[in-house]
Amino acid sequence: DDDEAITVPGGPTSRHVAVPLSINISDEKGIRNAICLHNHRCEDHVQLLSATDGDNKNNMQWEQQPTAGDVPSSRGLHCAAPLKKARDGTSKAMVIFGGAAKDGLMSNEAFVLDVNTWRWTKLDCGDGDDVPSPRAGACLCSLDENSVVLFGGATPGDGGLLGLNDVWVLHIDMENGKGKWECLVSNENDKDDVVCRPPGRNAATLSEIDAEKILPKGIIWKGAPSAENTGEECAYFLLQGGWYPFRRTYNDVFLLRIMSSS
Repeated sequence: DDDEAITVPGGPTSRHVAVPLSINISDEKGIRNAICLHNHRCEDHVQLLSATDGDNKNNMQWEQQPTAGDVPSSRGLHCAAPLKKARDGTSKAMVIFGGAAKDGLMSNEAFVLDVNTWRWTKLDCGDGDDVPSPRAGACLCSLDENSVVLFGGATPGDGGLLGLNDVWVLHIDMENGKGKWECLVSNENDKDDVVCRPPGRNAATLSEIDAEKILPKGIIWKGAPSAENTGEECAYFLLQGGWYPFRRTYNDVFLLRIMSSS
């Protein structure tokens, strides 16, 4: 077997984020599919993994892509998601949120990387109770062309790290460098709470799914009005696993539905 492992430049990495991108190349070469990696060493660049010969997966290599603008400070345990153009599904940006510095200080900053100019923008999201608390190990997924959905993570508390189960949507105005957080589900770990929600956790996975194809019809959506009757569009996300820091590891699965006006 002549295959060789493709190693990350700069040495082994952990607590990083990796996001799939489909980049529209302006010189008529078509679409470039790549994995964009950001870790604590990416203070003036990101790492791109892509094929050197079209889509030939046997010719993959890493490339250091320089970046400019409001470059995020060194961090790990952050989360990331792409923003896709509605008209063709290609990527226009990568969003990162939160994470922890080398000294353990956690962040609730949000940054957007324009994948056409490779320029970072730190989003002005306001402050106070209208933004998520600083956290690490949260989940972030694309919701639509200009927004992402955030779940959970771990935040410092009086007795150590606290697992979170809140759900937020970040609405992004790339042109003006602004973001607006919307809290859909507040953090609550009360067993008597009437809302069905997963226990607080970090290090979980959250993935958008095509619920109509994957899930049994009886599970979509018990006790709730259908999108056809409400005139709203639905996005479905599957949450799996994770752990409440130093207390419990989970192997459960939850389904999250987010409805928005069409």
